[in-house]
Amino acid sequence: MIYIKTEFVALIVMMTLSTSAQSARADNAYMTQYQRAVQGAIANLLPNGAVIASPSHSNPDYYYDWVRDTSLTMKTLIQLQLDSHLSALAKKDIARRIDRWVDWELARQETPTKLTDQGEPRFYVDGRANREPWGRPQNDGPALRALATIELANQWIQQGHLDWVKAKLYKGVIPANTLIKRDLEYVAHHWGESSYDLWEEERAMHYYTLTAQMVALTKGAKLAKVMDDNGGATFYGQQAVAIQNYLKLFIDPNTGIIKYAINKVVPLPHKKSPLDVAVLLIANQTFDGKYYVPMKETVATMNALTKVFKNIYPINKDTKLPNGQPLGTAIGRYPEDVYSGFDFGGGNPWFISTLALAEFACNMDKAGYAPGQHQQLRNLAMAQFNRVLKHLPPNGTMSEQFRRDNGFEQGAHDLTWSYTSYITAYRACF
Repeated sequence: MIYIKTEFVALIVMMTLSTSAQSARADNAYMTQYQRAVQGAIANLLPNGAVIASPSHSNPDYYYDWVRDTSLTMKTLIQLQLDSHLSALAKKDIARRIDRWVDWELARQETPTKLTDQGEPRFYVDGRANREPWGRPQNDGPALRALATIELANQWIQQGHLDWVKAKLYKGVIPANTLIKRDLEYVAHHWGESSYDLWEEERAMHYYTLTAQMVALTKGAKLAKVMDDNGGATFYGQQAVAIQNYLKLFIDPNTGIIKYAINKVVPLPHKKSPLDVAVLLIANQTFDGKYYVPMKETVATMNALTKVFKNIYPINKDTKLPNGQPLGTAIGRYPEDVYSGFDFGGGNPWFISTLALAEFACNMDKAGYAPGQHQQLRNLAMAQFNRVLKHLPPNGTMSEQFRRDNGFEQGAHDLTWSYTSYITAYRACF
């Protein structure tokens, strides 16, 4: 077990919760929004297995199935169906949706695209390939999809459905003809190539993408061994180690911060800082009871992000709710961001970024990475939830962003990833 020294956690701004009565009311509000988030995410699952990023058709048009967003959403539902609080009917409904999604993804892997491989970032919701000019390839998608489906494969194996796994998810044959095997083959052979980032803006070697690839191959090697694919297990394990060694290049020896990208091929001229919340997002998205990221450096990066965004966004001047409860820091994608949700007039806080801090703090606490820091981490997480709830409308719908000046929602409405982020943060903290 890796432990974090107190001084690194102490850099986080510490919060103090109010009275127990106020806390009880807040807990109820957190839970209510959790239920709304589950409903919001499921509402964006289509009957054919596709998952729309948002119902928004214009300003911006997010009515597509992005491999990345969809994989993160379905991984969350795969985990959610094991929740003991769910009714049998709800679990059955989620299981049906997962089955349809698996068939959808198998078909997308075989859909001819502009790239003719698995690095295609998005599809039309009827399954056609999107051939518009776009940032291609985006190689985090296959890795994130593999992480979701490996979790599903492990569930099916535990439930005695090995035949289901062999039929659709993993069969150790080449050329690959199952969902996980295809993705792992692509990742293992292409991880050393530059690709566009999760924001679809820069082509480089990205920490987010490489970490997803490393963990997918690590877990894929274990599954391959279970499936008697010893050759695949060995190859995937070797490539995972190679990526792990390469990731050391992202750590700045002077600051201890993790750089979001190196070796830029198509850089953004205005993006000068090494900071990007993607580093925190992938730490959460690969967490499974333990972290696969360097914790000391991840905490340093988290603290640097919190500090810079606290100063950038005017709404962060408000640090308490009227009832005295603390407000956490509204966090965006990266300091120089100019994307407003529909134009490039100035970046804003994102719900996924703001919630990422809460999720990271709770997972750190639960997994024992910060002994003696339980209350500080808990306070930090609750303050982040307060920040998010403050900027939601009464019905709890979640857009992509909320404005830096007045806190009102902006960008694509009912963003699936926003709902998913609330679900995963809530499940980490409650």
